Amino acid sequence: MSDLKIISWNVNGIRTRIKNKDLNPVLEKDADILLFQETKTDYEKMDKKFLDKCGYEFYFLKGESARTGGLATFTKEKPRIVKRFFKESSDALGRASVLDYGDLTLIHVYAPAGTGNKSKLNEKLDFFNSLLYFAQKNSDKDLIIAGDFNIAHKEEDISDLNTKVTFTDEEREALDKLESYGFVDSFRLFEKEEKQFTSWKNQEARDNNEGSRLDYFFVSKSLSDKVKSCSILNEITSSKHAPIELILDL
Repeated sequence: MSDLKIISWNVNGIRTRIKNKDLNPVLEKDADILLFQETKTDYEKMDKKFLDKCGYEFYFLKGESARTGGLATFTKEKPRIVKRFFKESSDALGRASVLDYGDLTLIHVYAPAGTGNKSKLNEKLDFFNSLLYFAQKNSDKDLIIAGDFNIAHKEEDISDLNTKVTFTDEEREALDKLESYGFVDSFRLFEKEEKQFTSWKNQEARDNNEGSRLDYFFVSKSLSDKVKSCSILNEITSSKHAPIELILDL
C-alpha cells in the first residue's frame, strides 16, 4: 500500500503563477498529480525550461480564449490514456479531460460558471449531464472526479445564501445526483458541517471568511474508505481559489 497525493487548484493564469513563483509552495508538496484549472494558456505558450525541470508528465487542454479557461494536468506516472471528455464544442472550452491509469481513472474538470443568462446556465447543465452520464456508467470502478465545479453544493458550502454568489437548485441537484450514484465528497468525510471555503471574490472577503466551496474531490464508493485526508490549503493565497489536497491509501 502507498499514498497517492493529488492537488487541485484554480490558478487564474498558470504563467503568472510560475513567473511570480506562486506555484512553488504547491510543487514543494511533491504531489503525485497536480490539477490546474483556468490556466489561460496552452502548451505552446508555456515556459519550456519550467516544463523540462518540473519532474512531471504534462497535458494541456486549451480554453476558449487566452483570457479564460484551460486545464493543465501534471502527473508523475504516465497514464495509459489521456483524452478529452466531451463533444467537440465543449473540448474547445478546456472543460474536462480523462486520465486512465488502468486501475484508476481521474476526470479533471473546470465547469462553466453558468451565470449571466439562460444559455450560460444551459451550457453548465449540459456539461454536468455529460459528466453524470459517465459517472453513472463507471460508478463501480475506482474513479476520481476533481477540480473546480463552480457550484457551492449545500448551505454549509457558502457563507451567505443571499449574497450575489448564488446557485440554482438545478445546479446543486447535479451534485446530489452524483452522490446518489455512490460518489463521495471527500472533504465531508472529515468536515461534516463546518463552513470552509475555497473561493473568494477578493482578499477582503477571504479575510472575513465570506466565500464559497467550489472545488471538490469526488471519489467513487470503492475509494471512499481509502481516503486518508482531504483538506483546503488555505496558506496558499496567490489566487482567488485555494488549492485542495487529497491523499489516498492505495
